Amino acid sequence: MRLPNIFNDSVATRTTLLVLVIVAGSILAAGIWQTEHVRDIVGSEVHRQASRSMESAIKVIDNRISNVETAVNTAASYADMFASHEMLGYTLLQRLIQSNEDIAAVTLMYRADYFLEHGRYFAPTVVRDPVSGQLEEDEIGGPENDFCYIETDSNWVYTNKLDRGYWCLPYIDSMSTKRAMVSYSVPIHDAQGETYAILCADVDLRWVQRIVEEAKPYDYSTVFVLSRDSQYVYNSDHAKIQSVNAISQAKTGNNTKEAELALRMLRGERGCDTMETTVLNNIQTNQQEMTPSIVYFAPVERVQWSVCFTIPEEKIMEVPNRMSAQMILILVILLIAISVILYYVIRNQLHPLKELVASTHEIAKGNFDVSLPSVKTHDEIGRLRNSFEEMQYSLDSYVKELQQTTASKASIENELKVASDIQMSMLPKKYPPYPDRNDIDIYGQLTPAKAVGGDLYDFYIRDEKLFFCIGDVSGKGVPASLVMAVTRSLFRTVSAHESAPGRIVTSINETLVSSNESNMFVTLFVGVIDLPTGRMRYANAGHDAPLLMGRDGRVGLLPVNPNLPVGIQPDWLYMTQETLIDPFTTIFLYTDGLTEAENSSQALFGEQRLMETARLAGADNILVPARLIECMENAVHDFVGDAEQSDDLTMLAIQYTKKHLLAKMQRSITLSNNVEEIPLLASFVDEVCEAVGFDMSTTMSLNLAIEEAVVNVMNYAYPHDTKGEVTIIAKANDERLKFVIIDSGTPFDPTVKGEADITLSAEDRPIGGLGIHLVRKIMDSINYERIDGKNVLTLRKKLQAKGI
Repeated sequence: MRLPNIFNDSVATRTTLLVLVIVAGSILAAGIWQTEHVRDIVGSEVHRQASRSMESAIKVIDNRISNVETAVNTAASYADMFASHEMLGYTLLQRLIQSNEDIAAVTLMYRADYFLEHGRYFAPTVVRDPVSGQLEEDEIGGPENDFCYIETDSNWVYTNKLDRGYWCLPYIDSMSTKRAMVSYSVPIHDAQGETYAILCADVDLRWVQRIVEEAKPYDYSTVFVLSRDSQYVYNSDHAKIQSVNAISQAKTGNNTKEAELALRMLRGERGCDTMETTVLNNIQTNQQEMTPSIVYFAPVERVQWSVCFTIPEEKIMEVPNRMSAQMILILVILLIAISVILYYVIRNQLHPLKELVASTHEIAKGNFDVSLPSVKTHDEIGRLRNSFEEMQYSLDSYVKELQQTTASKASIENELKVASDIQMSMLPKKYPPYPDRNDIDIYGQLTPAKAVGGDLYDFYIRDEKLFFCIGDVSGKGVPASLVMAVTRSLFRTVSAHESAPGRIVTSINETLVSSNESNMFVTLFVGVIDLPTGRMRYANAGHDAPLLMGRDGRVGLLPVNPNLPVGIQPDWLYMTQETLIDPFTTIFLYTDGLTEAENSSQALFGEQRLMETARLAGADNILVPARLIECMENAVHDFVGDAEQSDDLTMLAIQYTKKHLLAKMQRSITLSNNVEEIPLLASFVDEVCEAVGFDMSTTMSLNLAIEEAVVNVMNYAYPHDTKGEVTIIAKANDERLKFVIIDSGTPFDPTVKGEADITLSAEDRPIGGLGIHLVRKIMDSINYERIDGKNVLTLRKKLQAKGI
């Protein structure tokens, strides 16, 4: 989304906003730090105040409980003097209740039938009136006070087998006052050590409530006290006192934190925690809510109670939050004031810059004579104005120079375009190149990284042999393209009269080394396929090994000698290697621009991805070369993506599609290397031509060609006075007649003889060459091979009609 123009086009506005952002950020950071600092101080103070209040309340409760214990224990120590007489028991009780104001009532519970005159149960009691403070005597004996038969913890006393003082669980006095009470009981023993009475002091728990309420650290904090049976001794919600079990309440409300807190309190732990607690908002309506609070808890060990203060966090942070709100308000007011002042100050300072922008805009249109505004200051704006003035004077001359440079560049680009067209015209560009042949299919493609490149490939057929090559010149651009042109021309020139790839590459190397002042080199692969037999000879000069893709889908690398690239080392001998190409085998040649293609992450396409692409391309059907190169190109483009092409990319695919036709006629004749046996040859040729249906004229021409070829062998294959044999085999199928001339003489390839120039006179024409010229004119193809130490010359002629 585009910002309003006032932000995009005004430096004053943007500068004001930038300053405001910096100032606001600084103030806000300082305010946040200050707020957090205040929060830490407040938190520390709350913790200190709560801990001090907690300790104070526990200490007061413990002291009051201790005083009751002391009074009762003291009375029990001399109780036997009174308790053994039923009337003196009241005197003991009167003295005890008068000695401690916290005691609300005292009782002597005698063993059943201890005073028979008072019935089975006798329990004299003295009670302090809660309003007037007057003491009243009473007798509350009954079956419920028969301590001899009470086996468990009672809501009043634990009497059976009691031999020490005991604080009972808090309870509600249901007999008289209906107040929350707790009792402390001490046994009284006779001379034999048997317990015959229990001295029990009842303590009104309202003083506990007053203590903990007065000890609250803050008015907004709440407090509760738990007994060891998880009942509330005190709670701000008075309805829960001795009526609600804290653990059961927490579990019912699914408040695991409150349940865990209650368990920790019952275990007598001391600590502080943060949790969601139930807070009573309104006592009259019993309105409650859950709020995050800090809880402090500690035990009253003497009676196994636990006191807990809860302080709502929102109350604790009320002051820091108020400070934050005030700070935000001050910040807003301050930013408004600063923004107004800054805007007018900055706009006034930048006004000359605005005028300078208008003038430079005219200069940008080409109006170099426009006058610049006057700036009196010597600051950055003044220096910028002077710089623009200098630029104004130099732009005119620069534009003129730029026009001349542009014209020169256009000329260079045009020349490069011409050079590229010339370079591409050197490469085969007609596909399929041999539409009349059914034994070979070829497709090639070269994509230079620049206008001109250093890759090359070429192929042509001579004497039923496919000569082909692929190469990569070191470097790029015009120098590489010149070396590429020279290498391609050398390939054509040398292979025109040389069939051995090793000798072809060696000859190219010697020529390049002799004139290689720029120290450039060429990786080169040269191959020659004998189309009738599928025998391929090849030589490698530091180039990547081609792929062989079989009809059955198998893909593998052609074994090659690595060798040095051509143009580096003189007198380097490149050896010829040889293999047999099966029908429907595809030879895929490429330059390193394929395997070293890089994507945006600088990862290489690589040989493994090359092999996989070749397998996928030929997985189902016999793949034609054009389709194979298309698959490779798509795979490279998908891998590279938007990355720029870094090297020339050249690919050449050759598929050998030789179809073997069954021979329907085969005859042979063997002659010694004696020209006197030539008449036998003529009779043999006549019989063969008659068998395939050739006319008299064609038969005479074939006789002439075969005789010339055989005589040539007799004269040159064997040294003088050396006996040897020449075998002539004639084979015919539905398409052509083939003569194969085989001898065991010295290696001799008659096809390397150049074409004879028959336009010259006999005196000017060099000796030799007319024979092979004649054979080439008569026969459709001539092919020489050296196989198993023998010279094999094959001559072919298409049949004039179907059948034999």
